[in-house]
Amino acid sequence: MISKKISPNELTDLIHNKSDISIVDIRELYEIENDGKLDSSIHIPMGELVNKLGDIPPAEKIIFHCKSGNRSENILNFLMMNNLYQENYFTLEGGFSAIKKK
Repeated sequence: MISKKISPNELTDLIHNKSDISIVDIRELYEIENDGKLDSSIHIPMGELVNKLGDIPPAEKIIFHCKSGNRSENILNFLMMNNLYQENYFTLEGGFSAIKKK
């Protein structure tokens, strides 16, 4: 099953409209140090995500992102296969690189 995606434009609108969202950055710390991060995101590295799902603030939409979108899509597919997926989980299409271009 392919995860649901939110475009960079949709995410920008959700942030601007102060929508009920949580943004989870699953990149490694060195990537954040090199490339920056979204102010409104929380950082949970991909390798720790399964054990820290409970640390994600509840929201209408929970949006996961990595650098390009591949890892976040893979982790959501993993969550689906292991019955940890929730209907309010989304990935950011194109990842942080796409939002950074805006």
